[in-house]
Amino acid sequence: MDQQAAPTAKRGTRFGLSGARSAVVKRARAVACVPLAAALFAAAIVAVIPDRYTASAMIQTDPLRKAPTPTVEDDAASSDTLASEAERKEIETQMEFLQSASILDAVAAELHLADDPEFNKRSMFSRVMALFRSPAPGEDLRAAILNRLSISRVRSTFLVDVHFTSADGAKSARIANAIANQFLAQRPSPIAKAAVAVRKPGELTASERMFSSLVEKYGSAVTFAGPRIVTTASPHVRAAGPKRIRIVAITGGSALLLTIMLALWLEREALLRTRKVEKTLACPHMISIPAMAPPSDPLASARGARMIVAEPQGIYADAVRKVCNELGQRKREETAHETEHATGRVILVASALPDEGSEIFASNIAHYFAVSALQTLLVDCDFRGKGLTRELTPQTSGGLLNQIAARAPIEDAILRDCLTGLHFLPASGPAPIPLAVPTAIRSLEFSSAITGLKSRFPIIVLSAPPLLPISDARVLAELADDIVFLTAWHRTPQSLARKALTLLEANQKKVVGAVLTDVAEDQATGIMSFAAIFDEIRRAARISTIERAA
Repeated sequence: MDQQAAPTAKRGTRFGLSGARSAVVKRARAVACVPLAAALFAAAIVAVIPDRYTASAMIQTDPLRKAPTPTVEDDAASSDTLASEAERKEIETQMEFLQSASILDAVAAELHLADDPEFNKRSMFSRVMALFRSPAPGEDLRAAILNRLSISRVRSTFLVDVHFTSADGAKSARIANAIANQFLAQRPSPIAKAAVAVRKPGELTASERMFSSLVEKYGSAVTFAGPRIVTTASPHVRAAGPKRIRIVAITGGSALLLTIMLALWLEREALLRTRKVEKTLACPHMISIPAMAPPSDPLASARGARMIVAEPQGIYADAVRKVCNELGQRKREETAHETEHATGRVILVASALPDEGSEIFASNIAHYFAVSALQTLLVDCDFRGKGLTRELTPQTSGGLLNQIAARAPIEDAILRDCLTGLHFLPASGPAPIPLAVPTAIRSLEFSSAITGLKSRFPIIVLSAPPLLPISDARVLAELADDIVFLTAWHRTPQSLARKALTLLEANQKKVVGAVLTDVAEDQATGIMSFAAIFDEIRRAARISTIERAA
């Protein structure tokens, strides 16, 4: 039990700074390329947006205000507050008048804006609304002017800024000045002509003091005589927008932040899956591997059985190497506690249900040990399905079951791959055998054959049939030293996977760990490819949807 818990403690399940760094490094391609692509896309968009020029004219509004009505003994602070409120309402009224239809229509007529293409373009929204109602005369033109006009008060003073934005700097200045001139020509009456509040001689309100300082700043005499233009608008050489560099930088930075957050989320999902696997199956989670080609495709299946050789740098091969390294570490730890020379080690690879990839994974484990210069024997113990026998040696005339039935030496049926050096023992030939499979597996000849092979081969990999439909794998577990359990985590019900492990009974302590199939790789330390990242996102989104629905 201590040996079983060791791999879990070694891997750890804490998501700290190292985990965050690993999450970003693994998905470095996406972290680097997605923000760059977003920045280039933003640059292409802002490149076609025309420049905008903003001109500003400053107006002094009418300072007359409604006086407060004192009800008790005058209080300086209270009187000043009421005066400021009256000023604010008066200035807001005059700011609204600056945007009134009378001023806008007069400016449009003065500058012939109805003939300007910049102002007579109709948006798609306005065209759709025109189908339901007929706009009033000049309404679209006023809306176009208001869309480019901005009125703002300068702090708590009588000064108002008139900002106008246009694609032409000179035009923006002409329109801003025209609005200011029309305001002076049509200025409204103040809210009230009442007397000014009772104040000490020479005392100014807070608004008047602020106004005085700003008027001095612009070189004018302090006066409160009435509205006037303090500064006229002048064309700007430099465009006010769009802020292209800022937009591109914000877009790229936002994309970078979102990509990093996505990488951390995917890593967290993988960590949560690891914890859930170990809690559900009560055994360590060794690795997650992507789906392989279905057995119905002979060429793809034969290639998949040698994936560690066909694609040594692929995700699947990397997962196989990690499992084999863990199996090797487990063997070294157990050998260190043994006093006598250890014989060969039997590794059983089994799954809960058919078509979960146990045969292909067993074959790749055996091929890895074989190319690592270890005498390795792969045995197809699925005497009913014979999947590996059909994929690796489709023309074989005999196998393990034939030799047991004929009481012949097992070694005579062993074949050797000249490329990898792997030894393979097929399940049986195509001819019928007058021996029941359960009887053969439980026979003394079968167990003696495996024991004899252990003295010749340091590594023996048994590809077992599924645990749940038949009992063959449970018998084979008695002969195994290590058991690698495979399950399609999001396809096979977790209750069935847990039930399959409990069927091993006392041999459950031999389980080195669980390998999840049909799952995107989540423990690679190298840089993932774009295809792997997209597959990981797709699977994580699908899994999250399934869990929310459940």
